[in-house]
Amino acid sequence: LHAVLDDSLKSLAPRAHDKGLELACHIAPDVPAVLGGDPSRLRQIVVNLVGNAVKFTDAGEVVVRVERVGGDHAMASVRFSVSDTGIGIPPEKIASIFEAFTQADASTTRRYGGTGLGLTISSRLVRLMGGAISVESEPGRGSTFHCTLPFEVRAAVEGSGPRRGFADLAGLSVLVVDDNATNRRILEEVLRGWGMRPTLVDGGTAAVQALQDAYDTGAPFDLGLIDFQMPDLDGFALAELIRSRPEFSTTLLLMLSSVGHRGDTIRSRERGIAMYLTKPVRQSVLLDALLTVRAGSDARPAASVPAKAPEQSGVSLRVLLAEDNAVNSLVVTALLAKRGHTIVAVTDGRQAVDAAARQTFDVALMDVQMPELDGLEATQAIRAAEALSGGPRLPIIALTAHAMKGDREACLAAGMDGYLPKPINAADLFSLLASFPAAADAPAPRAAEVTLQEPAVNVAEVLGRVDGDTELLRELVALYRGGAPRLLAEIRRCVESRDAFGLQGAAHALRGASANLGAHPTVRVTQALERMGRASELADADRCLADLEREAQRLDEALDELSGVGL
Repeated sequence: LHAVLDDSLKSLAPRAHDKGLELACHIAPDVPAVLGGDPSRLRQIVVNLVGNAVKFTDAGEVVVRVERVGGDHAMASVRFSVSDTGIGIPPEKIASIFEAFTQADASTTRRYGGTGLGLTISSRLVRLMGGAISVESEPGRGSTFHCTLPFEVRAAVEGSGPRRGFADLAGLSVLVVDDNATNRRILEEVLRGWGMRPTLVDGGTAAVQALQDAYDTGAPFDLGLIDFQMPDLDGFALAELIRSRPEFSTTLLLMLSSVGHRGDTIRSRERGIAMYLTKPVRQSVLLDALLTVRAGSDARPAASVPAKAPEQSGVSLRVLLAEDNAVNSLVVTALLAKRGHTIVAVTDGRQAVDAAARQTFDVALMDVQMPELDGLEATQAIRAAEALSGGPRLPIIALTAHAMKGDREACLAAGMDGYLPKPINAADLFSLLASFPAAADAPAPRAAEVTLQEPAVNVAEVLGRVDGDTELLRELVALYRGGAPRLLAEIRRCVESRDAFGLQGAAHALRGASANLGAHPTVRVTQALERMGRASELADADRCLADLEREAQRLDEALDELSGVGL
């Protein structure tokens, strides 16, 4: 659950932070860390609701709260609440909010954009999962969307949630400095749940006073969590002030920032800040950071060790590394560079799909759990693109921290070629890489195998449109195949009978449906037919219809191929 929410919010955080909004998430302690359900649908629901809240909020905050509201030892009823301080919804619009999103009036649509399909899709997905969705709102003050879903309760596995290391933190005093009251409340509950003793203040001036009071009583704070953006003193200025006072030297500082800038980590270390984290911070990440800082940060950057000359392995590979954890990426990159390999590193599944489409690689190392698209979804997208283009198959090795029964089978079923558990063992990594030849050594494709024809479906585009939700994409394909033949038959009838008005309507409907699937060749042909119908000029309609028949056949074959690679 923590991973799904973290992935969902990571993709929306930049948009919220660009608007100056606080984006926060709190999962109540009694919510099971591991639940049995459909993560793709849950991710799509959260992305739609939070994205909608960010869109219609100009100032303040968007907060996600997760609570257990019922169930037993085997099942849990979990409520997801997304609250914002946005424009709100008029009472007369509440009843139809999930049918067609009209939050306020037409001027709102012009100002904020969007079609409102996000709420409609979310409502449908909630029903498919056996849940319920509702909304509370007050115009001018904001809205709260509640979504209650049933899940199976599964046994927790190591790394599935913040359930370890509590004993090392119990009893420690921590000063929380944040001008946002919601953030303070969330951090207080989380820290108390870990047995810590938090003190909350709303700014830099109050923080300095709290530090002085604690020192005067002989009980200085063990830790300080400092927000970066505050009205009186920003986080860096406060850290400099704290570090200039010898009496505060024993308090370890961590920075929490809604906006990450290049060089912030270096600036943090220069100011004596032990750890720099970007909000919204996943609870397990915060826990790991606190434990690492308390342990004395034994792990030092690899750059502090004198570099050795590359150890050539005989074959230099171009490696695509998809890993969202900076430490893991650094370690794997260093290991590969020592053997003379060239590495292109990306941090999420969508970037991996894009890189694989634009560049040639000998092998890809794909983390299974990543934001945007996870490793399995990214692999499916790459395999689908290969099937449509006829290009060479990219060997993909899965990297996963969960060596659970069935994981290997799931990776292979998604189209992966190998499997490495984390933490990565260098010998295992090099042994597996040795089985993949460099592209330069591989047989060149025959000219007959190369095609320059535009794919009937842009797989990467349509996956991005549904946020990587392959289940939702499968439903879209089924809907398309259920209606497209009827529309094609209607277009054929209109062309043969020279019904210009009917042709315009049928071509328009098929064009919109094809655009949703990223079927650009079909879109262009139907657009031409639509223009002919609108102008009542059907001289070229027969030729255009023949083009449409060919594209419809190509599209049908492409959708068959997609089904064959795991869609």
